[in-house]
Amino acid sequence: MIGCYATGVFPRPRRLIGKTRAYERGRINGKELEESFAKATETVINAQVSTGLDYVTDGMLRWQDLLRPFTESLKGIEVGSLARWFNNNTFYRKPIITDHVKREKDIVKSIMCLEKLPKNISWKAILPAPYTFASLSENQYDKDKTEFMFEFAGIINKEIRSLTQAGFSYIQLSDPALVYEPLATKSREDELSLVKNVLEMAVKGTSVKICLQTFFGDFSKILPEALDFPVDHLGIDLYETDLEKLKEHSFEKGIALGLIDSRSSLIEKTDELIGVTKEIIESVYRSRMEEVFICPNCDLDFLPWERAEKKIEVVSSVANHLKEEFS
Repeated sequence: MIGCYATGVFPRPRRLIGKTRAYERGRINGKELEESFAKATETVINAQVSTGLDYVTDGMLRWQDLLRPFTESLKGIEVGSLARWFNNNTFYRKPIITDHVKREKDIVKSIMCLEKLPKNISWKAILPAPYTFASLSENQYDKDKTEFMFEFAGIINKEIRSLTQAGFSYIQLSDPALVYEPLATKSREDELSLVKNVLEMAVKGTSVKICLQTFFGDFSKILPEALDFPVDHLGIDLYETDLEKLKEHSFEKGIALGLIDSRSSLIEKTDELIGVTKEIIESVYRSRMEEVFICPNCDLDFLPWERAEKKIEVVSSVANHLKEEFS
């Protein structure tokens, strides 16, 4: 199968941005703001459906950053100061771990617009991977990073189960920190072994497809160890990855190819992307081809809504051409 989907948070349409600013200035009430979020969510979902994406999200328009819903909802974590989101001109609130971390309610499901998601298309949800959440947090509690990662993996496991019950069939664990900075040579194997064990806890007993989506760094730096991670698909940022080193490895699981650059407003040429993708697929699948998804390399919210909409059209166009070629 060759399919396509979006990778993360969508940008807010212009009208919603105007409404949120009006609310902050006291010009509209909370009810009108909620109505604006609902309409904008419909716009984002309809764009995914009309474009023909295989899995649809609610756009995550209420998410201030990837970590925030967990930072604000988990007991034992406080919302810290602003910190730069990797090497982008955007920011997130640093989670401050102050005590034993406890999940008291569903987190992601409670902020999703479930009623807006279409009944005839599969749903996808996006969660922060344990390694990235731990790496971007400030731990003021008497625990080391490893212990917290396993604790957070248990929370993610409960979230996946909750989302599965709600009707989601695909979960993306976003893990940019895993590839953003090269792991120290002397600790690399131990660190990746730890990540594997933590992921095993996060996905234990779950029944949905799971992708570990990496971005902002070179995926080839975590090969071949990543090939043994307990996930169905591995997400690769093709704009940061050394493609020649990537093609040296043989894959036996699915891949999500970040073929569209969400950090550039330039619209890619479909023909060029098809050629690159075919070359990668034929190189990494030497015996049997697995599932391949075409997607943006990271969250689309770095772009204005109108550009993001055009980008997902390219995603769909590339996937459709490849379906015909490999059928």
